[in-house]
Amino acid sequence: MYNFNEILGNERIIENLKNSIKNNTVSHSYILDGKEKTGKETLAMAFSKLLLCENSLKEACGRCSSCISFDGKNNPDFIFIKSDKKKIGVNEIRDYILKNIEIKPFKYKYKVFIIKDAHNMTVQAQNAILKTIEDPPSFAIFIFLSKSYNSFLPTILSRCILFKIKPLTTNLIEKFLLNQDIDKEKATICAIYAQGSIGKAIEISKSQDFYNMREYIIKEIYEFDKKDLIETYTFINKLEIYKENINEVLNIFLLIYRDSIIFKLTNKYEKIIQKDINYIINDISNMSVRNLVKKMDAILKAKVYLNQNANFNMTMECLFLKLKEK
Repeated sequence: MYNFNEILGNERIIENLKNSIKNNTVSHSYILDGKEKTGKETLAMAFSKLLLCENSLKEACGRCSSCISFDGKNNPDFIFIKSDKKKIGVNEIRDYILKNIEIKPFKYKYKVFIIKDAHNMTVQAQNAILKTIEDPPSFAIFIFLSKSYNSFLPTILSRCILFKIKPLTTNLIEKFLLNQDIDKEKATICAIYAQGSIGKAIEISKSQDFYNMREYIIKEIYEFDKKDLIETYTFINKLEIYKENINEVLNIFLLIYRDSIIFKLTNKYEKIIQKDINYIINDISNMSVRNLVKKMDAILKAKVYLNQNANFNMTMECLFLKLKEK
């Protein structure tokens, strides 16, 4: 469990972390920043395990008492901090870090703290931990997992090594899924919808809910131009049940319009991604390229608005009215 050789992509970051241990240049504070489910936590866990390994070289040995207790989630010198609240406040920092930092490692060289969703730390919480990372004990290592490093105070950023976790390529994710005995068509679709996230790809590949949602949305897209205004608003209301997964819903629209453009320009089904819905792609490709591009542009703008917490119903109403335009 949690070895670097099991991690896909981000080879340069992995090499940097390994070399820091080999050359005795480990920093006291790191930020691993990237989109959700891109492997930040797995990377941090592999690094933590290697730091604490009694026989550490370039991979944790998996046999020493530290590795065994780490895999068993009871290593006394490893603290994983995850808050159930939307924000990580001063109390969490005080209880999990400031009190623990006063106690030297029980057995191993380092004491490692991982703070999940560290971008959610309040300003007060960041100020509370600032003094500790400014002048940390020699044994303390902090790893902040983040989806938005700009949320950190400049004083925190200046004292951390920042690694930006890159999304994986579609080909790499697809290859991984094929090695898990997932058939080619399904692996391709999962890899595309994962948008660089290996965790998302695995989740989609195992989720019947996703395939049910995709089937429903595809059916609605196919019939979309035939809907009158009342039916369109009814569809928007039905989308409320997918509010938490609206990015995936809009990605289905985007990929269908993308495939329709590709098919229109090449007239080759082998060039499209979603070969299981050829008949829909063929039908929608009768629209002009200009119209299809306008639809994609409207969807991308709606995604931006929704990510900025715009009103859901209003954003969707504006989007679907634009999608109805000829």
